[in-house]
Amino acid sequence: MAAQKKQWLLYGANGYTGELIAREAVSRGFQPILAGRSEPRVRALAEELGLSFRIFSLEDHDTIRKEIEDCLFVLHCAGPFVETAVPMASACILSGVHYLDITGEIPVYEKLHSLSSQALAKKVMLLPGVGFDIVPTDCLAMMLKEKLPKAHFLELGFSGFTEISRGTLKSALAQLPYGSKVRRNGKMETIPQLSLKKVVEVSGHYAEFFAIPWGDVFTSFFSTGIPNITVYSSFPSSQTKWMKFLQPASVLLKNSLIVKALQKLVEVSVSGPGAETRKNGSVFLWGEAWTEAGSKKVSLRMRCAEGYEFTVESALAAVAKLQKGKVRAGFTTPSQVWGSRFVLEIPGTKLLS
Repeated sequence: MAAQKKQWLLYGANGYTGELIAREAVSRGFQPILAGRSEPRVRALAEELGLSFRIFSLEDHDTIRKEIEDCLFVLHCAGPFVETAVPMASACILSGVHYLDITGEIPVYEKLHSLSSQALAKKVMLLPGVGFDIVPTDCLAMMLKEKLPKAHFLELGFSGFTEISRGTLKSALAQLPYGSKVRRNGKMETIPQLSLKKVVEVSGHYAEFFAIPWGDVFTSFFSTGIPNITVYSSFPSSQTKWMKFLQPASVLLKNSLIVKALQKLVEVSVSGPGAETRKNGSVFLWGEAWTEAGSKKVSLRMRCAEGYEFTVESALAAVAKLQKGKVRAGFTTPSQVWGSRFVLEIPGTKLLS
């Protein structure tokens, strides 16, 4: 990596999470180059914050390379990542620029992992998931592995993530008809949505958790080497009822025209959690790991800031790490490059007794 490269680029600065990161970055003395496809929105934010900006789409590789080649790294925040991640990551590899994003989509992790050998050859780091997806769960998984090196099964779960942004919902719509995911004996498997349930004690009462296609089903295998992985989340009862009601119709979302129409509706009707929700909310996480025979078992519990608040803090912590040269070439995970304790550096995070 060329030593003179010091600046970094925040792509998708006009999105809900991208704007939160941009504003907090400036308040901490960072000076990212803001970028995106919408010139009016990116320009307005850049001028307000006193930052430089660049306007370009992700449709042409040569254009992307030209816009990012003078940067040390790109923090990619423009979803749906299943459409945007590979064009940006591929351009980063060709330009010798490190790549970060805040995705949680398993297909994105799979595609970026397939680019790992190319990234290694160029000494470029591909690090997707530096936000709530997947820093807390990834680090928790690694902590469990460190406590039980011979673990053969891993379960992770979280509750308290109630409001989502338009970008997250647009991504979720595209993934909904393809079921949930688990890893069994090292292989990814598809199961029906809401088909796998677990009851967990949370703060003195019991809550239902359902298996979800969270990023760690893919990534924690590389972080820990554990071959059997399931990730669970709890939902408000009303949301669970609606998910069950909509399941039969979810196959319609395989039609790209229907998905695009719904995503456009989301774009104009959904914003994201307000400042008070982000400040006062929190997420509870749990994890368990056990050996093949089940003779040894370990568990951990953790609490962290509200999901979007955590993402802003975690993404900027990742930015600071890269500026200090703490990188690992090729496809990697947060705990692989910065260790299991990285999550404890994020304000509001603590292990529970």
